[in-house]
Amino acid sequence: MRLGIKGKQVLGVTSIVGVVVVVLSVLQLAELASVSLEESRARAELLANAVYQRAREVVSVGGDPYDALRRDPGLRSILESSAYSKHVTFAAIIDVRGVAVAHADAALEGRALPGGEDIAPLLGRSAVAQLAAVYRGPGRTLEWRQPLLLGDTEFGSIRVGISTLLIRADLDTSLRPALWTALAALAIAVIGAMLLAQILLRPIHVIASGLTRLGRGEFGVRLDLDPRDEFGEIGAHFNAVSDQLLADRSGAAPLDPASQEQAAVRYARKLTALGRLSAGVAHEVKNPLNAMTIHLELLRQQLAAAGDAGAPARVHADVIANEIRRLDEVVQSFLKFARPEDLKLERVRLAPLLDEVRTVVQPEAERRGVTIAIDGRAAPDVTGDPTLLRQAFLNLALNACQAMPQGGTLRIRCEARRDRKAAVAFADTGVGIQPEHLQRIFDLYFTTKEKGSGIGLSMVYRTVQMHDGEIEVESTPGVGTTFTVLLPEA
Repeated sequence: MRLGIKGKQVLGVTSIVGVVVVVLSVLQLAELASVSLEESRARAELLANAVYQRAREVVSVGGDPYDALRRDPGLRSILESSAYSKHVTFAAIIDVRGVAVAHADAALEGRALPGGEDIAPLLGRSAVAQLAAVYRGPGRTLEWRQPLLLGDTEFGSIRVGISTLLIRADLDTSLRPALWTALAALAIAVIGAMLLAQILLRPIHVIASGLTRLGRGEFGVRLDLDPRDEFGEIGAHFNAVSDQLLADRSGAAPLDPASQEQAAVRYARKLTALGRLSAGVAHEVKNPLNAMTIHLELLRQQLAAAGDAGAPARVHADVIANEIRRLDEVVQSFLKFARPEDLKLERVRLAPLLDEVRTVVQPEAERRGVTIAIDGRAAPDVTGDPTLLRQAFLNLALNACQAMPQGGTLRIRCEARRDRKAAVAFADTGVGIQPEHLQRIFDLYFTTKEKGSGIGLSMVYRTVQMHDGEIEVESTPGVGTTFTVLLPEA
């Protein structure tokens, strides 16, 4: 599966945080293992010293030292108390042959006691090596050893056993809070990486939207990017190129408002003539379709009268009927789009017009849990056809509500722009538009909705062009979309 920039960034940040968390957790666990081993050694040494002091008192009386050690009740009490020392499994006195003279478990006295691994060399290793030794294998017994002397002669030794399984159990208990902390850190890293990716990718979507509009032939497009970072430099270069293209296209001084209005009327007349021509072609296509439908029905009646003999032919007749019906629907939608409109230009107040749009859209918005907020205080009057503009704004508002199936906010804002343009922005917090779809959203019959017709945005685009206006789109998937309609001021 191919990862996008956002996925790679989230994966990269999460991986780095995960590695750091794992390394820190291992180091912390190694330090805890080192501390546990040192504490166990200290307890074993303390117990061995107590045994040594008692054994020296018993041996100093004389007689058989091994028998005296075996029979002394005080020494036995000290050995048996080893069961209450943390991590300690036994304490014993061993003779020079390796036979247990006195043991915490009396049943083992007189038997050869296998030698365990001396804990002293392990304590000299690194904390990571000590952690590995604790977790190596199914578990084993380490020993703290201390010689027993009779005069200058060693006649035995004291051994205190330390269980790595008990140390490991304590470490596992200490590991649980660290594990939850690691999971919380990873979750925070994922959320932080997604938010960071959203912030970093927004300028890319803005640039893609600008390039799409420029590719459609809209000149004078400008990008609103923060000039303090690298994307701001790209935005500045883009704006310079866009301004140069606009200047090359104009080739003369800007038209005054009266000339702009005349140009809008001329453009509308051309579109009207083209619409009438397209409607005529559609009507010419529709007449043969009607004749085909009539004769197909007559044919189906004859096949029905033929009974079972006409059954195979009726299947093909049904297929032809379905295709004629589908073609008729396409022609009807094309007629709806191409039907010429009589443009009636007048002074239009945007604030009351948008209030009418909100009244119509409000039931759909309430059904989807969408809140509509309109800011029309700074809205200048525009020159336009109020009926066509109302329909265009209604399409944009309904599309915005449908883009928020889980609810959200639709903000409609009006303001004056440069070059005597009024801007009406429809900003939603919906699912957004994929970058690969941006350049096709105004194409006739293009739709990403399951039951969409692909006509609404095309009619909005046509209405804006008839008013000598512009329409801009900015969208970030998962964040929302903003459609901005620029119309000439009255």
